[in-house]
Order: sequence, then structure tokens, then C-alpha cells
Amino acid sequence: MHVLVAPGKFQSTVKASALAEAMARGLRRSIPQVDLTLLPIPAGGAGSMDILVKALGGRIRREQITGPFGRSVEARWAMLPDQTAWIDAAEVVGIALRTPHRDATKASTQPLGELYHKILRHQPKICYITLGDTIVNDGGMGLLEAFNIRFLDSDGHPVASGTRGLEQLVHVDFENFIPPAVPLVGLYSYPYPVSGDFGTTLQFGAEKGLPQFRLPLVDEAMHHYATILEEHVATPLTTFAGVGAGGATGLALAFLGAQLLPTVAVAADFLHLEERVASSDWVLTLEEQADRVAVHRVAGEVARRACPTKTPVVVLTGALGSGYDMLYDLNVWGIYPWLDRPRTPKESARSTTSLVEQASYRVGVWMRHSGSHWTGNS
Repeated sequence: MHVLVAPGKFQSTVKASALAEAMARGLRRSIPQVDLTLLPIPAGGAGSMDILVKALGGRIRREQITGPFGRSVEARWAMLPDQTAWIDAAEVVGIALRTPHRDATKASTQPLGELYHKILRHQPKICYITLGDTIVNDGGMGLLEAFNIRFLDSDGHPVASGTRGLEQLVHVDFENFIPPAVPLVGLYSYPYPVSGDFGTTLQFGAEKGLPQFRLPLVDEAMHHYATILEEHVATPLTTFAGVGAGGATGLALAFLGAQLLPTVAVAADFLHLEERVASSDWVLTLEEQADRVAVHRVAGEVARRACPTKTPVVVLTGALGSGYDMLYDLNVWGIYPWLDRPRTPKESARSTTSLVEQASYRVGVWMRHSGSHWTGNS
């Protein structure tokens, strides 16, 4: 029997590659002589480029740049064999760069623009930027400053960095704007809007460290900022899927003419996921929570790629949420929790790989006893 093991990561704590290894250990214990292909899927945050470079080749490069809080940091990026540059925004403006004494309201996307311009000397054909796991919420103003756009307050002075600048913004000077020299593609995990109840600020601002009482003000300022950009290009940018990603860095990328695409779909194409699914008898994937959002993430994408061949897909999950049953409409045959008993979130996080391994063992036993459903590679 051939099983494709294709998980995403678990939050920012467990890498997809570590989860794939744990799932493989469980399957090997329950299915003698199982033939496994391990294919971690980039979910759009930290570690996405590592997965692609390991699978496709290429090189991880490092640049010294100014970080989101104004101090020098080392940022990694990848050049793939076809001269595609790949940036994980989490490496440059990631939530991991926040420390207790850093004011999240000052976090700027300026480092993304700085890194982009440094990458140009390597002559990439195109530049992909994943927008997950970021600390920023400035709507990409810092990024746009790298293309000579100026953001001014009521007195005509440059605004501050971060969300403070959003709240001060009155006028945008586009006179010296220089378009990108190399095409950009922004990659999002879920199509959150720029503003509103389900927008990036109200959904994730507190998680990034923004003061709770200021979130409505920042959200209103974000809407105002988006309106100015839309008026300049005479295009309804806020209707594009993915503009809210990365604290609305997706909006700035859309303004720069970038395509905005779902990370998992792009990564699946790079990794030839559909071909790998077609040559498998079963697919085992993993999602932190199985819900309506999971349809847009790794589990949903894996299941969609399995539809043409009807290859059965099994999803391991930490919890069931509203709309989990939507996955069954995508060729998912089973959704199995990896928890073995009631556990606190802290306890579960400490034992994630072990719990995933044990759950994979149990699923493997079920697969082995469902022999009539595979094609005979055992």
C-alpha cells in the first residue's frame, strides 16, 4: 500500500516536516511494508521556503536588513532553481521578532521593501511573498515607502511607522512612485478582508500585541488608507481576495500590481501534488482545527487535488469547529482527532508530535483493514 503523507504545520510551534515524520512513524508501526511518500505542504507562514527548497532544490540566502522595529536583523530568503525568489514575510516581519519591550504599534513592513530591492541584484524572474505569521498591521505602508510613496499627516510631515502612521495619515504623495522592477505575487492563507468585523485588524490585531481599545480606531484608519489607494489606481482593490493578509500587506502588494493567490494552491503546483496523489492509495493530511477555514488551507487543498482520482483522504485534527463537514464534500473520507483524552492546550502543545504519531497508528490500522479500497500496492 502506498500512502502520501501531506501535512501542514501546527501553528508556529511544530514544523510540517516534523509532523510528517511523526505520521510516518505511526503508519509504519500499523501497516507492515507500507510505502510512504512524505510531502509537507507550505501553509504560508514561517518555514514555507524551507519545505520548497528541500523538495525542489535551490538555495537559502541571507541578507542583513533593518527589522520591523528599526534594528538590524538577518533575513533569509530562497532562490529556487527556476530563478523564482521566495520570501516568507515571517522571516522579515514575523511575530517571532516581537519581544516584550517592543511596541507592536510601531512594527513596519519597511523591511520587506528593503529585502526586495536587495534581491534584485540576483536577477530573479518573479518574487513570491508569503504573508502568514507576521507582527505588522500597517497595511503595507512601510513596503510602499520602498517604492518612493510618501505618507503624510495633516501638516505635510511623514507619518510614524506602524499603526500609529495609519492613524495619522491624511495625504499620500504618489509623485515619485517607482513600480516594481520584477513581478510580485502575494500568497495568503485565508482571504480575510482589509477592514470590518472580519478584517485583519479586528481578527488579529490583539494577537499581534495591538492595544484592544485602539483596534476600532486602527480599523477605521485602515479603511481610510485603502480608500486613498483605490482612488489613485481607480480599482476596487479591497474586493480582491487576500488583501487583508499580513496586516493588509496584501493590499499594498495589490496596489503594486501583484497577483494575490492562496499559498497552499501555489505550493501544491510547485510540488506537483496532484500527480503524487494520483499515484497513492491513501492520503493522510493534518489540520490544526477542522472547520470552514480548513477548506481553504492544507486539508482542503489536498482533498481538492484528490477529487479527480477519488483517492481517499484522511484528515488528522486537534479539534472540530463549525463547518468541519464541508471537508466531506471535498473527498475527505475520515476526520480523526489526535487527542487521546481531554488535555489542556498547554499539555496538548507539548505532546503534539507524540499524539500525532499515535493517531496515525490508529488510522493506519483502519486503512489496513479497509483493504478493498486500495489498488494493491501492499
